[in-house]
Amino acid sequence: MTKAKVILDLKFDIPERYGVELKVFEVDRSFKFPEGVRARYVLIDMIDLIPRLLVDNHPPHGFHVHTQLPVNKNIREKLHVKNYLEALTEFMRLSWEIAKR
Repeated sequence: MTKAKVILDLKFDIPERYGVELKVFEVDRSFKFPEGVRARYVLIDMIDLIPRLLVDNHPPHGFHVHTQLPVNKNIREKLHVKNYLEALTEFMRLSWEIAKR
């Protein structure tokens, strides 16, 4: 097993209230990560210091979104995407929907 390579590691704010953390690692292709990437995108409420939205990928779910954070972290919706970039696009769309409220 080789060491994971950082593909993306970025933090920024969505004014006025939210912070975004994006991390993607290239990993060995395996049953756990058949795409060869491990991704985690999180939208954080910087006032209440809680996660509001999370997209990640792991078995048995593949790419999925946690939309009911922090109330219920076990609620997941499958994302029908082909790769981590499509998952990132969907994450950003959902993040802006939350930020506009």
